[in-house]
Order: sequence, then C-alpha cells, then structure tokens
Amino acid sequence: MSAAACSATEWRLMFVNGPRGEEISGSREALLRALRRGSPVRVSWGEADAEGKWSVEEFANTTFVNIMGGRDVVAQIEPALIQSHYTDVAKAGLKTPLVLWRSIIATDGRFEAVTTNAQSGKQLRVLVQRTTVHWYALAPDPRCDARPLPDLAPRGRLNIIERDERADP
Repeated sequence: MSAAACSATEWRLMFVNGPRGEEISGSREALLRALRRGSPVRVSWGEADAEGKWSVEEFANTTFVNIMGGRDVVAQIEPALIQSHYTDVAKAGLKTPLVLWRSIIATDGRFEAVTTNAQSGKQLRVLVQRTTVHWYALAPDPRCDARPLPDLAPRGRLNIIERDERADP
C-alpha cells in the first residue's frame, strides 16, 4: 500500500452488524482498534418496504461511545429533532411542537430511542428495535494504521472514587 494511502485519514466503513449482532461485513476488530486510537465514529441504518415504494437511510454522529467486554460497542447518538416525515421529501419538516430525539445503538443490533417534548421535557415515547448498523470511523486505512494502541482497561486497575454523591429520589 502506498504511503499516501496509508496516511489518508477519511471516513471509512469499518464494520456492519446485523439486527441480532451477527457480523455482516468489515472487521469488528478494526472498529475497536480505531476507537481505542481515538477515532470519532458515525453510524448509519435504514429500512425500506418490501415492494421498494419507499426507503430511508439515516446517518448520525456519536457523542459518547464505550466498548463493553472488549467486544461490543455501544454509542449514544447526537440528539436531533424529530421530522414530520421520513419517506416523502415534500412532507419533510420539523415536527411541531418540537420533539427531541435521543438514542443509543449497539453492535448487538439493539437501537433504543426516547423522544421528549422539547419545551416541557415530558417523555413521549420509548422505541426499542433491532437493526443493521453500519459503523464508520474517521481513520487511516486499518491495514496501515500505526497510531499507538493504548490498553485503556488493564486488568486489575480500578478507578479510585474520591466523591460519590447521590440525589434523593
């Protein structure tokens, strides 16, 4: 591989998991290495009806990502506002009153979203579903990514708690 190809940092599709966490394509290990090296991650998912009359593909930045058990990735998606329509561009706008959408997505295929009224903060809906997830990392080509790979959770190391206050329920 050329030096230019090795040094180019770009959004790369690293891994695709199915709705039950099955590995569809890419490399879970390449995704984990990119995360451990500090690469930001984006996710995408989508759906379409069986007859092909409509489809929607969605993309989002992540705001908080963790690796669990050295294998699974769980990511909180950047909050967004709910649209009035997702399959007809002529009807797409912001839902009114404004509804805030927050979600979490994982390499086991689980996708949980919570919507709240943007003004009152009242929770409106919790939707848990399973989907195919495409995981992208802003990184050099995995075959020549020489950035240091830190051991972020060495065995035997526990965080030292200096303060732990809890609010009354």
